[in-house]
Amino acid sequence: MTDLELSRALRTLRRTVQMLENELRHGRLDEGLLADIESQLENGIARDVRCTVLVRGVDSLRESTLTPRPELLGDTIRACEKLKDAIEGVLARLG
Repeated sequence: MTDLELSRALRTLRRTVQMLENELRHGRLDEGLLADIESQLENGIARDVRCTVLVRGVDSLRESTLTPRPELLGDTIRACEKLKDAIEGVLARLG
């Protein structure tokens, strides 16, 4: 993946994560957005060695949604924030 292609894919991923975070803040867990995030990662981003931290971030995000509990929304929002920070870190290294 070229830097430009990766940059575009990461911006799209960041927007999707932001949409999921917004839904969570309104008390809704959107499984479709979770699937979109995983799909975006699998369709190229995860293959780039510069993005290994994002794979762990998406895994953490998904894991935070698996067990129903009172802290689910808060934990998942924090996972979204960490993932967005990791995306920003990769984007910053791309220049």
